[in-house]
Amino acid sequence: MKSVFFNSEVLSVEKKIIDKLSIPSIILMENAGRNAAEFIVSKINTNSKVVIIAGKGNNTGDGFVIARHLANRKIKSTVILLYPQVELKGDALANYTVLKSYKESVSTFYLKTWKEIENHLKSKSLVLIDAVFGIGFKGELELRLQSIFKEINEIKRKTVFAVDTPSGLFKYNQTEECIKAGYTISMGVKKFHSQFFTGREVSGENVNVDIGVSEKFFGVLNDRKIFKIEEKDVTAIIPSRSINSYKYSSGKVFALAGSKGLTGAAYLCSQSALVSGSGAVILGIPDSLNVILAKKLTEVMTAALPETDEHTLGLSAYDKIKEKIKWSDCLLLGPGVSKNSETLELITKIISENDVPIVLDADGLTAFKNVKIKKRKNKIILTPHLGEFANLMNITTDEVKADFYNLTMKYAKEKNVVLILKGSPSIITNGEYFYINSSGNSILSTAGSGDVLSGIVASLYSRTHDALNSAIEGVYIHGKCADLLNINQRNNFTYKATDLINKIPHAVNTILNPLNKV
Repeated sequence: MKSVFFNSEVLSVEKKIIDKLSIPSIILMENAGRNAAEFIVSKINTNSKVVIIAGKGNNTGDGFVIARHLANRKIKSTVILLYPQVELKGDALANYTVLKSYKESVSTFYLKTWKEIENHLKSKSLVLIDAVFGIGFKGELELRLQSIFKEINEIKRKTVFAVDTPSGLFKYNQTEECIKAGYTISMGVKKFHSQFFTGREVSGENVNVDIGVSEKFFGVLNDRKIFKIEEKDVTAIIPSRSINSYKYSSGKVFALAGSKGLTGAAYLCSQSALVSGSGAVILGIPDSLNVILAKKLTEVMTAALPETDEHTLGLSAYDKIKEKIKWSDCLLLGPGVSKNSETLELITKIISENDVPIVLDADGLTAFKNVKIKKRKNKIILTPHLGEFANLMNITTDEVKADFYNLTMKYAKEKNVVLILKGSPSIITNGEYFYINSSGNSILSTAGSGDVLSGIVASLYSRTHDALNSAIEGVYIHGKCADLLNINQRNNFTYKATDLINKIPHAVNTILNPLNKV
C-alpha cells in the first residue's frame, strides 16, 4: 500500500531520507522533476503552450527541473517568476542557474501582477504547471497572489498540473483561495490534505512519481500508519471458495433489517450479501412485512419476526433471533430498522449479549451508543457516514471534518471496533492503522448505496472472520462497482443502488483478473 503523510511531516521525512540514504536533496529534486516531466508529456499535446508559474522555494526548483526536461523533449515553455530571482536559494537557485542556459527553449520572466501575467496565458491549448508553493505553505497568502490564483482558476481552456500540491492548499477543508489542478503530481508519497474535501476537489487526479526512494523505505517512516488502498492490495486478500465448499461453508449471513416504509434497505443489504459470495443469507424482517420481501427476494431466505405496533422489530423477537445468530457466520444489523425505542433496545441487547462477527449500519448505529464497552473476541464493524459518526461522538459534522483522522483513530481504539467512515473517499481504521480508499465516484451518492456496502462487508466478514480486511475489501469493491458503471465518465447521476449490486460480480472478477474486462 502507498504511504500517505501529513504535509507538515513530509519535510522531516525527506530530511531523514537524505541523512539515512546519503542522497543529496538536489538529486531527489532531479528525480522528481524528471519523472514529473515524463508524466506531463504523456498527458499533453506537444504543440500546447506550456507555462510554469514559479515561486521561490523547493517546489519552484522542481518546476525548473521540469522545464529543463521538457526542453530536452523539444517542448518549449515559459517560466513566470512571482518573486525576483534574487530570492531563490539552495537547490532552487542551482537549478535556475542551469535553466538559464536553455534560452532557446525556456523563456523566463519576473512578473508581479495579473495584468502582466495574463498576456502570457492566452492560448487555445494552455498547459499550466503550478510550481509556486509546496507542502511547506502555511496559509497566509498575500493579496496579490490571491488575485492571481483567482484569475488563473477562471481561465476556461487549460490543463493544470500541480507540483506536489496545489499552491495555496494548506488544509483539506479550507475555504481560502488556492490553485485548482486537473492533476496533482505527488513527489514520492501522497499528501493527506489532497485526499479529502476541498483538498481532493482542487487536486484533480492525484498521481505519484518516483524520486529514487523505495516505497518500503517510506513505509518505515510512516509513523501515523496512513495508507492508500490500491487494487493490487485488495486482489491479495479477497477470499476464494474451496473446491469442496458447499453453501453452508461459504459464509452464512443473518441480516436484521427493514421496517414499515423501509423495506428497500432490507432488500438491498441482503441481496448485496448474497451476490457478494455468501453461500446463504437469511433476512429477519417484521412479520407484517415478510410477504413484501418474500415476493421480491427469491434466493435470500426470509424470517418473519414478532414486531411492534409500528411494524418494526420487537423485543419479543429476541429468542428467534438468537437461534439464527447461532446459525450464522456474520450478523448484519441496522439497515432500515427505524429508531423505534423498543427496536433500538432489541438491537442493543443483541450486540451486548452476543460476541459474534457483526456489521452495524444505519439505525443500528444509534443503538450502539447505549452499548457498554467490553472485550470482544469478534470485532464489530461500524459503517457510519459523517453525520452518523458525529452523532456517535455527540459533536457536529464540522467538528468531525476538522479532525477526523484523530477522532476516528481514537474512537476505533477505545471501542475496539473497525470503523468505516463513509465519504469521498471512505476511510477504514481499527485504531492502529488508517486506510484511505481509492475506488469510487459520485455514483455512490445515491439512496441505498450504504445498504449495498453493508451487505458486501457482511458477506466478506462471514467468509474471512477478519474484520479489518473485510472492511478494506468491501469498501474497495463497493467503489469499484461505481467505477465500472461510470467507465465512460459520461453519466454518473442516473444510476441507483440496485445497479451497484448488479456490478458486484463484474467488480470482483475485474479485481481478481485485471486483464479480463468482461
